[in-house]
Amino acid sequence: MNTLFGPPPATLQLLLDDPAEHDFPCAERLLGGLTFQQAVTVPPGLSHSIAAILAHMHANIVFNLGLIESAEPLSFQPPENLWPAVSAGQWPHLVQAFLADLARLGQMAQNAQELERTLYPATADEPGWTVGYKLAASVAKHNAYHFGQIALIRRLVGA
Repeated sequence: MNTLFGPPPATLQLLLDDPAEHDFPCAERLLGGLTFQQAVTVPPGLSHSIAAILAHMHANIVFNLGLIESAEPLSFQPPENLWPAVSAGQWPHLVQAFLADLARLGQMAQNAQELERTLYPATADEPGWTVGYKLAASVAKHNAYHFGQIALIRRLVGA
């Protein structure tokens, strides 16, 4: 099997968070100005609030950073561990921590050599993954999906 590579550094940085993209707000604009009440409101017919989604997104980033930066491979986390609860006092800290860790990933995305490092070697049954592929497939794609949810929920809660 082959090894899967991610996009070049400049492209990956834009996929992680592009402040110049006007059709899709960057993370800071998307999360800014929300009250805790708006952040924890679950609109009718939906299953999660903005706070719950952001906590899930941050847990995913922390997990992936652990995979990338750890000498010992981390084990997969059950999905229920990736949806932590958020209290009123935690909301501003969650936003700050998410943005800080997203910026860390953006810095990591500038290092072409690190992006090409093999994270999982190829096997007979599975392709290998590089750090760049992991960031593109497991973080940028995941974030884009959930940022869309957050943008919709903002509209539904009048934010």
